[in-house]
Formats: sequence, C-alpha cells, structure tokens
Amino acid sequence: MKEYIDVLRALDASAWVSDNDIAARLGVSPATVRRRIKKLRVLGFDILSSPGQGYRLSEVLEFLDPGRLRDALAAAGLVTATRLEVIDTVESTSTRLLRWPGSDDLHGRACVTEYQSQGRGRRGRAWFGVPCRNIMLSVAWQLGRGPDRIHGLSLSLGLAVARRLKALGAQGVQLKWPNDVLCPRGKLAGILVDVLAGPGKACRVVVGLGINLLNPGSIEDLVGRQVADLSKLTENLPHRTDLAALLLIDLAAALEAFDLRGFEGQASDWNRWDAYRGQVVCGRLEGSTIKGQALGVDELGAYRIRCKDRTVESLLAGEIIPVEAGFVDSVPC
Repeated sequence: MKEYIDVLRALDASAWVSDNDIAARLGVSPATVRRRIKKLRVLGFDILSSPGQGYRLSEVLEFLDPGRLRDALAAAGLVTATRLEVIDTVESTSTRLLRWPGSDDLHGRACVTEYQSQGRGRRGRAWFGVPCRNIMLSVAWQLGRGPDRIHGLSLSLGLAVARRLKALGAQGVQLKWPNDVLCPRGKLAGILVDVLAGPGKACRVVVGLGINLLNPGSIEDLVGRQVADLSKLTENLPHRTDLAALLLIDLAAALEAFDLRGFEGQASDWNRWDAYRGQVVCGRLEGSTIKGQALGVDELGAYRIRCKDRTVESLLAGEIIPVEAGFVDSVPC
C-alpha cells in the first residue's frame, strides 16, 4: 500500500500533475502511475483527470505530520514524544509494538500509521481502514499491577476516547462493552488491549485504537457492514495529526489513572454511556450465551445481565449482542 500512498503524496488538490511528473518523482513508469491511480479510485479517492493536464485530487488530504505530533506530545510531557514512530504502512501498530526488541524498553512507545494491512480487533476479527483517512495507533505502557488486576482497563480507555469525541462535538456517542465506541450509524471506534508479562507482579499492555474519520461509501462493501465516520458527527474535527496527539495524551492519562485506582469509581460514569443498558441482550462467552436485560457494569467492570428467572449473571470476558425485542425464548442468540 505504501506505493499507493506515495502517489497520493505526489498529487495535489490545487494544481494538475501529469503522470510523467509523478512517475519521475517516484521512479516508476507513467503506466504504473495510471494503474495505481485506478486502484486508488476503487478505494474511494476522488482523483480527477484532464487530457493534457494530468491528475488532481478533489480534496486536501491530511497526512500525518511526525514533527507536529512529537511537539504536541512533548508539550504534554509524554515520554512517548521521544518514543514515537509514524509510518506509512504497517501490518498492525499493536503487532509492531508487541514484537519490539527488548520489552524492558517498551513503556511509552507509540506507533501511528497511515494504513494497516492486518489491523486487529477483538476475538480474531480484522480492522480495515482506507489509508490516510483514519486514526490507527497503538501505545505501550508499563503498569504496576499484574494481569489479574486489570479488569476494566478497556472500559477506562473507552471512557477516555468517548469523552474526547464528545468534547469535539460528536453527537450520539455510546460505549459497547467491553471495548467499542458506537454512534447511531454503527461502530465508530475500537480498542484492543494486549497484555504482556512484566517484571515481578507487574504487566505491560499494548493498547490499539482505531477510529473511523472519513471513509468512502465503498468501504462498506469491503467490510460487509455499515461504517460510521467521525467527520459526519462533528464540524469541529481537528487535523488528523492533532487528533492523534489528543488521543495519545488521553490514553496515557487514562493508563496512569488506572494504574493508581483501577476501575474504581468509574462504573456509574461508564453506565451513562452504555449503548444497551435496559435492553434485552445476549452475553456470549466461549460458545455459551446468557440472555436477559442489560444492567450495565459493576465496580470490577463485569457486565451484568438479569435473566428471565430474575437471577443476575456477570461477565468478565466475552461480548454483548443486542436482541431486538423482549424475553422471547425463540429469539436466537
């Protein structure tokens, strides 16, 4: 995908550029340039063409600015400012950090990319985003608590992201247990937490975050579902670089706070953002399902479901799926 991003960088929204000029800049043939432009159009980029003039973008693309991002992180006092990697393409930002040589030097490292070829979601699912149009990043953090004491971490991180999006003016933002950010149109963002053993009773985590910003309609055909975009929810969307900085700062603050207090005191706040509280849902975990009324999370971050017999079951892992209506035995989970 990097070769396609190189073409996007060579194009302009204010002037025509010939395929010969692009080819000379990239060191390829004009025919190769034309093939890449054809592929970019399939991905939803509106690239105009004019005989004798060449090609032009119909919009100004916001490429990530590494220097600007480092300056923002440095101003916030984050160690990440000196441990930041901004790259055009990567298999997965989280996978890159998980494979980082020398895990003892992992704390505060961050990877931000224009495109992931194998972006990961929960439970082996893929995360796909059109290049140069979304937020795709990961940050590694050293926690003073062990893996058995990080229940609710993804919920704390989700709250931080939801608050930021609301502060930007996004309307209708909600949280889906345990790690998705939703809006009325569908999934807006996802958080993935990978846990690594640390020294003593501590652990290290790699937090991956993907946010849909401005995807073409064609992406819905590629992923087979509706795709929500932040650009459609707010008129106050900052430059992608500035938004990435804000989110890294928010994640760092949430990780520091969680290390001190865990999920304590956040349950009622999280429940105010709960997309399904009061609705009939199915809780899924390792092939088994629990159907009932969604009650939100408890102080440990476990999701509570009131079953038909009025008993309450709590899930510390798995996922929640909404059921359209009622305690109806025939409704499949």
